[in-house]
Amino acid sequence: MIPYFIGLAGYSGAGKSTVAMYLQEMGGAVALAIDHFYKDEDECPRLDNRPHWDLPESLHMDELYEALVELKTGEDIEIPVYEKKINREVGRQIFRPRPVVLIEGLMLYTDERIRELMDLRLWMDVPKDVALARKWQREPERFDRDYYERIALPAIERYVDPTKVYAHYLIDGTRRVHEIACVMDEVIRRTFGSNENRPW
Repeated sequence: MIPYFIGLAGYSGAGKSTVAMYLQEMGGAVALAIDHFYKDEDECPRLDNRPHWDLPESLHMDELYEALVELKTGEDIEIPVYEKKINREVGRQIFRPRPVVLIEGLMLYTDERIRELMDLRLWMDVPKDVALARKWQREPERFDRDYYERIALPAIERYVDPTKVYAHYLIDGTRRVHEIACVMDEVIRRTFGSNENRPW
């Protein structure tokens, strides 16, 4: 079985993980967040003597690419287990492919090699202020507005915003999750053709 890779990029707080997990629960797909490949805090680039989490260099991109190449053959792969509360890898786990692998992450399209592995590239499209509000509501105890405004936002504008042009389709992320899933299903139908040719 050679899995189809569907990329899902967009701002932190856009709803990528929520939609990916919803589609996984529907069956036929499995979600893989590139957040597993973040570097440990002591390896991460720094700015103003604090970790800078919003750069492509903050992730093990080579390791991610190599893992996806192997996964594309239909083989099980081993991926890191990353614990965000302590900002480090705490173990490894086996990731098994399904007919469709939904690969999601903020910086998914910043690496050309990884972009080219995607059979379909989607962008979860929400205004920055909506994504920011969702992020604050989701993690009020961890949200650092100073970090976001001085460090994260300029990096997102420099490295992430330009990659939106690589998406085949923009998905309205302001809608309810089941509505987004229906739109994505329609996009997949149009991309892969009839039911016999569709990956799910």
